[in-house]
Amino acid sequence: LYSNLKNTTSFETANQKMYDAFGIIHLFDSNDELETLKETISISNSIVSEPDRTEYGDFQTNEDLAKKCALFLATKSANPQIVIEPTCGKGNFIIASLSSFSSIEHIFGIEIYKPYVWETKFNIIEFYLNNPQKQKPQISIIHCDVFDYDFKSLAKKYSEKELLIIGNPPWVTNSKLGSLNSSNLPKKSNFKNHSGLDAMTGKGNFDIAEFISLKMLDLFQNIKGNLLLLVKNSVIKNIVSDQAKNKYSISDIEKHCIDSKKEFNVSVEASLFYCKLESDSQNFCTEYNFYNNENPILQ
Repeated sequence: LYSNLKNTTSFETANQKMYDAFGIIHLFDSNDELETLKETISISNSIVSEPDRTEYGDFQTNEDLAKKCALFLATKSANPQIVIEPTCGKGNFIIASLSSFSSIEHIFGIEIYKPYVWETKFNIIEFYLNNPQKQKPQISIIHCDVFDYDFKSLAKKYSEKELLIIGNPPWVTNSKLGSLNSSNLPKKSNFKNHSGLDAMTGKGNFDIAEFISLKMLDLFQNIKGNLLLLVKNSVIKNIVSDQAKNKYSISDIEKHCIDSKKEFNVSVEASLFYCKLESDSQNFCTEYNFYNNENPILQ
């Protein structure tokens, strides 16, 4: 990479090279970014320590679990043309999607933490260096707060395409992020329409992953496709409980229980929340063990 970029002085030229080779749109946002990267990768044996971001609810999905999720979606006859990951982290779900689906035309990954944006881009480059025969869709990895990104424009632009919404939103509440002075918070709003007293007390504290999940369902429910999000069990319970009121156009609602201790080394009950979009509204959920999918339980 360094040998290909070291004599390039324009970030626009560098972006075109990266797009032609890997399908990544706007790898660099400025000449300063290009020069910083060239300087960094020219230094041998440079090691950057990674901070612990678990207090932000940041539990990165490992490659193996991401691949199993893509294989699971294949059993649902998923054939996505557009893939959206609202909080893409290090990009393992994006890599799994590129590996599993040849139908993809465009990928959108949104991520607020800039080092993860770079790591995702480099993971995509590595994927194509190892798999040069794979089709290269247009790939947009966007450094942005998930609460500020204009998902509505995607819903409008790609309403006729088959969609896949996939990811692992933060396992944290808005109050926790507020106590950390995080900027990654939704605008103050009573998004579940609680009464005045409830909104001012405990029910005003909500799970960030639930907020993101409901936003995705609200915007994309009427577009053909699938949704698969890794969230806490309490989030799934709330979504299904409120479905009688919300009546989102989703069906085949499933909860696939995972071993959080094994996958993330945390003692949190979490599962994969799956549903089919653009469907007759259902308000019940079938529970499975993700690792064997046997003996479903109707909830």
